[in-house]
Amino acid sequence: MKWWLKPALYFSWGGFLLAAIVVASTCFAYIFLPPHLHLVNIWELLIAGAALRLLMVVLGTLHHRLARAYGEPPCAQTPRALFHLHWALRWLPGDLRLYTLWCQLLHREGAYDQVEAVIQQMAYVHPHSDEIDTQRAYLALVNMDWRTACARFDRAYRLRRGVAWNDVPERIPADQPEIEPPKRIETTWVKLQHDAAQLAFLRRGDYLPPAFAHLETAYQQILRAVASRSPGTDKLTDNDRFIALSAEQSASISLFYGRNVHVSPVPAFPRDTLDPDWDASQVQQQYQTRTPSCVVIDHFLQPDTAEALLHFCQKSTIWHDDTRPGGYLGAYMDDGFNCELLYQIAFELKSRLPEIFAGLTLKHMWAYSYAARKNGIGIHADNAAVNVNFWITPDAANLAPGTGGMKVYNIRAPETWAFESYNQDTAKVSAFLAEQQATAETIPYAHNRAVLFDGRLFHETDTFTFADGYLQKRINITLLFDRV
Repeated sequence: MKWWLKPALYFSWGGFLLAAIVVASTCFAYIFLPPHLHLVNIWELLIAGAALRLLMVVLGTLHHRLARAYGEPPCAQTPRALFHLHWALRWLPGDLRLYTLWCQLLHREGAYDQVEAVIQQMAYVHPHSDEIDTQRAYLALVNMDWRTACARFDRAYRLRRGVAWNDVPERIPADQPEIEPPKRIETTWVKLQHDAAQLAFLRRGDYLPPAFAHLETAYQQILRAVASRSPGTDKLTDNDRFIALSAEQSASISLFYGRNVHVSPVPAFPRDTLDPDWDASQVQQQYQTRTPSCVVIDHFLQPDTAEALLHFCQKSTIWHDDTRPGGYLGAYMDDGFNCELLYQIAFELKSRLPEIFAGLTLKHMWAYSYAARKNGIGIHADNAAVNVNFWITPDAANLAPGTGGMKVYNIRAPETWAFESYNQDTAKVSAFLAEQQATAETIPYAHNRAVLFDGRLFHETDTFTFADGYLQKRINITLLFDRV
């Protein structure tokens, strides 16, 4: 918790009470006392009223931040978090972020029976919000109802990002709102290149009609303009990687950028998706006896399953997250990376490896698509019991065989560390691993290879060099499992 939060809260409460006294006494004087006894004039009263309103917003924001701080593991104090959350709701009534945090706190406490009541309140205040379906999807995951979770995430994604050009009718929400285009886009060179390449790929394959041709031209013009004013853009450091487009440039690609334009639907398979040839009993024995808990499974999925997932990742416009350093884009379960086949894989894993996944449920899943020659994901750990990480790009794309996979360290994230420390503070993690004299197992990249490991183990992307071209991008998929 930031040291200044509590002092700022006390100071703001003092300022609010003082402003409230000034406003109340002044109003009383104007109503009941003669003019010569008025303490302040009307303009000073208006200023005091504005200050009062501003302090209400400040108080709501501070209570919100304290609720988040008290709700974070490892030292979570849920009663205090809920206390501050309820005060935040008083000052910021109807703030959707507060309802989302409320659901998250109840999930952490296992109070799933109360989550639906909060969702109903959220639906009353924000009846058309995609967050309603998102939270109901997470609730369905807890109950291992993956079909409902998939359908809810589907609906939430379309409410947020629009309906795909090729969507099937049953996936289209009846109350689909109009998606407002962004006035100004702040993006990255990696994202612009990726979108331009994906758009060209979809057009060449006739997945999109000729009407999208003007978007290809717009992307190429923007890429040329950015490259001309910033030579060496593809080598930008993390500190200057964001690119602000003009209003005209933003408008020219607004029909594609950040939108659900094309989706490659992947239903559940009528048979098993995991390759039957790998030995489940051997995998379970290795996972339980090795220190650290880490096991590699080659030929993880049946070939057509891996191919179907590759097509889903390449043909679906789901790569919206470009906020992370390392030259890669993210797609997440609650923002497009969602299809029935993924849930089928997760629940087949639970059935096939019961000794590893006993008492666990699917918590989250995502995919990352990488530029050909970037750094990838730095050292971090995840808040999960088991991490399943597998790769789906064909081996021919890897120009440096024996590299391109991942490194798994023999040290777990300390239980006393906050999530931001072990998941995002790379410098702190590196110093800690050096102090602990940690060693890492390097697992080379291989198509259809999965790595199962304790989610709290520190790990990072190995150095990689993949071929240029949209279809050669390194893509990895992660499934996180945790206790209910």
